[in-house]
Formats: sequence, structure tokens, C-alpha cells
Amino acid sequence: MRPFLFAFTFLCFLSTKAQTIVNTYDLVTPIDSVWSATTELQGTFAAGNGVFTALNSGLGLGRTINSKTQAWFLGGYNYASESGNAIYSTGFTNFRLHYTAAKNLQVQFFYQSQFNSALALKSRTLFGANTANRFKTEKYLYNFTAGAFKEDEIYTDESFQNLFRGNLAASITTEVSDVDVHLTLYCQPALSNLNDYRMLGELSLQFPISEQLEFEVESALRFDSDPHLDLLPLDFSTVIGMVYSISN
Repeated sequence: MRPFLFAFTFLCFLSTKAQTIVNTYDLVTPIDSVWSATTELQGTFAAGNGVFTALNSGLGLGRTINSKTQAWFLGGYNYASESGNAIYSTGFTNFRLHYTAAKNLQVQFFYQSQFNSALALKSRTLFGANTANRFKTEKYLYNFTAGAFKEDEIYTDESFQNLFRGNLAASITTEVSDVDVHLTLYCQPALSNLNDYRMLGELSLQFPISEQLEFEVESALRFDSDPHLDLLPLDFSTVIGMVYSISN
């Protein structure tokens, strides 16, 4: 039974996260009882000739409605500043409804709202649906997702974009020499123009120190084939920290 899970992470190094794709696999965990909760907090502070502050946070709340249906609320906020001047801020909320249609098969409905100053993104809202397949072997846990969503974006220069995107995702989880390895891949092409697509690859390694304490290294590579304004199409981020988990 794991009705509650709490994770607290001290951040040692952070590189700007500048992409619109949100990895929901990080916050959606199996619900073994009526409620499930996952929280994540990462932060760093440095002072001297200048003051640098960064904060990353995430929250996932899940509730079992009946034997086949689960409801989720996901949220996150990231912020960085130097000497009181904001470098970037990002945030999102995501509401989800998961229905188990058959063994290892779910139908998922979702609504998401977000902003990202690093991308000059004033607001992004989307709603859509996925089918999700989950398979487990002796060594590996596989998740495969396919679906589509309607996306509406407004940028800080007041330009906007409205279109439909496909949503393809896969994740693999395994354990190698007591190290938990998580690999997640996303691809979101515009259905009206397949040359307009966004991709995300994220790798997480968690090294156990004790039953509740882990050392984590997480790296992400993001690509946007059609970035807005003069933004670069490719960016990379790395987080190194400690994860403390409590369950009861």
C-alpha cells in the first residue's frame, strides 16, 4: 500500500528548462489506495558577487473514483533569478481522468494550462485524449501512449497559434545494479504540418543511499522544429540532487 509519497530534492545544478512539453510520467504514479500524492521540490541559492536563486517544484494528486476510474491533478512551477532580476519562470496545471478499458489499457482525458517566459509564451492551453498501454516484465516496465490534443498558444508579442497535435510517448523503467533508470520520450507533431514537431527525451538515474534517500541525476534534451521568434530549436537541462521519500 502506498497512499502517500513525498519527495524532496535539493538541487545542486540547474540548466534552463525551455520547452513546452511536460513530462507527466514524473508525477503520475500507481494508485494503490483511494488517494496518492507525489510532491517534488528543487532549489539552489548562491551568493557572493551576485545572488542566484532557482526553484523547481511539482505536485501530483490522484484519487480512485471507482475500480476503473482515476482522477489526477498535476502542477508545477519553475523560477530562476540573478541579483533580483528574473531569468525565467514557467508553470503548468494539468487535470486528467484515466479510465481502465481493459487489462494494461487506459483511455486518458486531459486539460492543461501553462506559461513559459523563456519561450516568450504568455499562455498555452490544450485538451485532448490518449490511449495508454502498460506492460511489465521481470526486468522492465513499459508505458506507451498515443493520442491527440487541441493547442492554443498566445505569445508575449500577442501573436497566437491554434492547431491540433498528435501526442506520442514512451517510457521505460528498470533497475541496474540497484540504480533506478527511467527513460522517457515524447513526440508531438502538428497534424496539419508534420514538419512542425516537438520532441523531448529525458533520462533519470536514482542511486539509493538509504531506504528513503536517493541521489538523482536527471537530464533532458528538447527540440522544437519551428520555435517562435528568434528562439533556438534545441536546449538541454540537467538536475543533480538528493531525493528523500516518505510513504505510509
